[in-house]
Amino acid sequence: MPPAAVPRSRPDRAVVGAGIGLAGVLATQVAVRAVPGYLPGRAGVLPGVLLWWVLGAVTAALLVRSANRRAAAGLLLAGILAVHTVAATGPPQLSDDLYRYAWDGRVQAAGIDPYRYGPLDPHLAGLRDRWLFPDAAGCAAIERGPHCIRLNYPRAHTIYPPVAQAYFTAVHYLPGPPREHKLQLYGSLLSLALTGLLMRMLIARGRDPRYAAFYALSPLAGLEIGSDAHVDVLGALLALAGLAVLTRRRLHPPPVPLVPLVPPGWPESPSSPGAQSPTSSESASPSRWCAAAAGALLGAAVAVKLYPALLLPAAARRRPVALVGAALGVVGTGVLGFLPQYLDAEGYGQGARFLLLVGVLHLGGSVAKAVAVAVLATVTVAVWRTDPDRVPPERAALWMVGAAFLVATPVQPWYGVLLAALAVVAGRLEWLAVAAAAYPVYVSLFTDLPGDAWTLRVASYSVAAAVVLAVTGLRRWYAVPGPFVHRDGDRRLPAPPLDSGVPVPER
Repeated sequence: MPPAAVPRSRPDRAVVGAGIGLAGVLATQVAVRAVPGYLPGRAGVLPGVLLWWVLGAVTAALLVRSANRRAAAGLLLAGILAVHTVAATGPPQLSDDLYRYAWDGRVQAAGIDPYRYGPLDPHLAGLRDRWLFPDAAGCAAIERGPHCIRLNYPRAHTIYPPVAQAYFTAVHYLPGPPREHKLQLYGSLLSLALTGLLMRMLIARGRDPRYAAFYALSPLAGLEIGSDAHVDVLGALLALAGLAVLTRRRLHPPPVPLVPLVPPGWPESPSSPGAQSPTSSESASPSRWCAAAAGALLGAAVAVKLYPALLLPAAARRRPVALVGAALGVVGTGVLGFLPQYLDAEGYGQGARFLLLVGVLHLGGSVAKAVAVAVLATVTVAVWRTDPDRVPPERAALWMVGAAFLVATPVQPWYGVLLAALAVVAGRLEWLAVAAAAYPVYVSLFTDLPGDAWTLRVASYSVAAAVVLAVTGLRRWYAVPGPFVHRDGDRRLPAPPLDSGVPVPER
């Protein structure tokens, strides 16, 4: 008799789908790089970037869904390396900021204070070269007019705070490929470090580390960091490291697990006999040393880019003196640089840059600025008054940063790196829509797009705000017990939308 046929195991459809999705991400990335033109002045970039957002999110969801964790993890690692490899194959795509990074590093290596002179100042004439200050042929090669300069704001001294300046100087001295590719290399390494930190923080919170793919496969990692080498990734890395230090007690659960009286994976109410007491290692107040270390890391993040200061109210709910004192000690003075003039040039001084306040609520000028300040002050007070045991620091920080994004509606997409990282750790992936909303706004400032540019900008952030509100409402609705309640008190509810931060119970 012929031997019995050995049944073949079914391939993991989620892994197969993720592989197809990853191929789509890489193809889209290559297509974005191939769009002709100089930096953001290319209308064809926007559809590719938005498609990249969709494909990256779908691929990340399939990786999380896969039952074959090893294969999914291997595919994720391969995807991360491939995205950053493709990113380093050409010049920056949407921003010229990395050229200013290189210049500031060069100025400091020459022993000159970068806050003293602008690039066109005669005192710095000896530092200029044909890369950052091209001749006529070099300007023509990058589709610019004669006497072009690669640096932005060439008459102004630097905008970047001290820790960012230290990073620029370090990259100047470190070995690596020439010119832009050197900054791209170290930006990619920082992005990989951020992805690894996200995975570690997810594991510490009892969640699947593959959720880090929602950042790692997005245009934020591959375009804003891999190609354009924005220093914001360093600020996000330091800020998340501060939150990780602040909550590091979560890595040490009680030696004897408590037996829950609700289904595995679902949160227990404080009144449940099996619920963890407030004196457990997870909810205990951090030591002064931990608070000071977290404050120092957050202060260093603020000294890279100022907006990580939004995390301080969420982080300082316990040990505020130690944490804020350490943060202020690191930040020091002179951190503003050219920032006041920069904000005025961006339109915040006139109140015209608050897209939702101006375009939806029809506020303007001083009224828009007053409302913006009032909204952020209200959110700050609300965050400060929350219980850290119920609202963890990463979620409270997400409220602060997310509110600031919806109020200030920033143009720069790379600011979304911190927002996306917080959304992943906090399990609130709907906020990725807000990070993506800056792309139509940014591209519309530099190139002609179909339709009315102002309407596109307002609609972009309006849709993102609607996504956040809708998913938040769905999550709250799913969290309310329905009419079918088990006799022992466990709630038979469907899986929360997107990632609620709570493991789905086994059926």
